[in-house]
Amino acid sequence: MIKKVKLFMVDDQPYLVSLDKIEVGDKAIVTVGGQYPSLVECENEQIINLITESKLTLTQAFKIFLGPDKVKLDKKQIEVLQEGDGVVEVEIENGEIKYNL
Repeated sequence: MIKKVKLFMVDDQPYLVSLDKIEVGDKAIVTVGGQYPSLVECENEQIINLITESKLTLTQAFKIFLGPDKVKLDKKQIEVLQEGDGVVEVEIENGEIKYNL
């Protein structure tokens, strides 16, 4: 399976996020116009509705695909992604993740 994900840095930690539907129990990153990423615990439907159906049109929510403990990118790879749009394709085979940089 090949999936497109995006890199966000939160407190100097790398997170890869997807546009998959956010559900109760998920963790998400919320941005305002692609800036100021914040971590959100989606504990209930009310929180999900606040971040996905926001009245502020610049608010975007992304489901966390991989957290810092699972992101296997070195500093150089992270810099390259940050210089671009932060989007990278990952291929998942037998639970192993391969980055297509």
